[in-house]
Amino acid sequence: MEVQARKFYSQRNMYLCGFTLFLSLILNRTYIMILEVLRLEDRVKLLEGDKKAGGKDSARLAQAGDMGEIGRLKKELEAKNRDIETLKKQCEGLTREYHSLGDQVAGKSDEGSKKDL
Repeated sequence: MEVQARKFYSQRNMYLCGFTLFLSLILNRTYIMILEVLRLEDRVKLLEGDKKAGGKDSARLAQAGDMGEIGRLKKELEAKNRDIETLKKQCEGLTREYHSLGDQVAGKSDEGSKKDL
């Protein structure tokens, strides 16, 4: 009878240890997932520009979205677009000049070849 009791206690202890190990793994993973959710929520608040979240970074992001910053960036964009249009016009003018000079040179070489005949 004592052998059966010892076997029963050994099996019980094995099951309890296995269940405890399994539970500790689940609790560890749950803890990691909760930390990740909290970190991602804080990041979302920062990216949305909530001034109360995160301290210095959120204040900087909130300030970056102000109207003055947006207006300044729009002006820079318009200046860049004007520069691009100017370069396109210069490119078209140079292309036309190149083709006209090519036609003139081709015309002179045609006249020179006609004189040789």
